Amino acid sequence: MYGRAFSCLGRTLDLISQDCLAFHEDHVFFDVYNGSVLATSEGERIAEALGPRKAAILRNHGLLTCGETVESATWWFISLEHCCQAQLAVDAAAFARGIETLKIDPAEVARTAKRARAEKAGYFSALPTFQVMEVTEPPKLKSLT
Repeated sequence: MYGRAFSCLGRTLDLISQDCLAFHEDHVFFDVYNGSVLATSEGERIAEALGPRKAAILRNHGLLTCGETVESATWWFISLEHCCQAQLAVDAAAFARGIETLKIDPAEVARTAKRARAEKAGYFSALPTFQVMEVTEPPKLKSLT
């Protein structure tokens, strides 16, 4: 829900929290909306815009994330959704008060972003989520044998 709302603003995330640093120079805003996508060419355009980055905010649509593992791609999506939620709240509060949002100092961004956006960070961050799902959501597939 928050990613969909944020995608209507036409921008990428501000560096307002440590969580956002995972997406520093590692996400794009895909500024094209062609309605329902039925052609592979749209996916090719998104992939080209995404390039080597882990995430895209798709205009008037929502979020897309990728990773080297299902775990990391899942974590990046969850994290990006939470970052969009925080960004919307911070922007609304700052606007209501007539103030600017506080951004993380560029020197601190340089020191912290590399660790925060590492593939292993995404993988290991997702493991507890998958462990909870394994306990709370029993398998629904029946064996074919």
